[in-house]
Amino acid sequence: MIWALVGLVCAAAVGLTIVLRAGSRGPVQLDPYPWLLDEVSKLHVMIVGSLAGFAFTGIVLVVTLAHDKSLIGEARFDTVIVMFLVAYLYWVGSAFLISYVPHTGPNGDLVQRVHFSLASTIEYRTVFLSWFALLPLLQANDLGRLVPVLSFLLPASLLIGSVLLAMAADGLGLLRLKETYLSMGIATGLALAYGALAWGLPGVRSPYSAECLTLALFCLNAAGFALAALTPMSPRYAGLQAFFERYGRQIVVADMHLTMLSLAFLWLAVVGAV
Repeated sequence: MIWALVGLVCAAAVGLTIVLRAGSRGPVQLDPYPWLLDEVSKLHVMIVGSLAGFAFTGIVLVVTLAHDKSLIGEARFDTVIVMFLVAYLYWVGSAFLISYVPHTGPNGDLVQRVHFSLASTIEYRTVFLSWFALLPLLQANDLGRLVPVLSFLLPASLLIGSVLLAMAADGLGLLRLKETYLSMGIATGLALAYGALAWGLPGVRSPYSAECLTLALFCLNAAGFALAALTPMSPRYAGLQAFFERYGRQIVVADMHLTMLSLAFLWLAVVGAV
């Protein structure tokens, strides 16, 4: 059994209970947002298209190196391939998804806000999935001397990147800045608590934890993708419209928390802590 996945599920249950209860107090703020979402979406398509090329190049590089088994460790090789492959799939998928951001309809623009928020968190998770893959890639190629550099740069970039995500959620009126960082703090605390538990218990850590958590992140992205893909149909289906009006904010709250939690667990896995 991969205990990291069990830990992630348990931490998610605890964290979601807290953040959803806290988030139930705040309404959606439908003030005008500071961007033209149609134009921003076009720019995102170009950006994620370029990043899909980066992920595909990473896969080709690792497969090429794998011809010489003495240059790459088997477990690390598998981890890098899985991480880059999932990243590539969702770079392509998120480009299609964000290109279908719905226009403002007669019932307002809440579904447009939810769609853009869900697409943005998919992009954020996929960015750091592909960047985290650089760590096992260096280790597999006997470049461990660079690991301390990435061990600082990647968590720092995760924190800096969260500013953009928090700004977007706040600008869309779905999640206030302090709520995003409360969610991030809870997720980080839960992940570190599990990391401490895994460090102290024999047999809990596994060299395949990163692969397992990458597949969990794949499933999380799939759920976000499916929900976002339904939003353009809400003007034609009253049930969908009512669903997003009632639960749109809760979906974004949960999605934000699971984003922070899954990335914190994945980071612990790639550094070997879980």
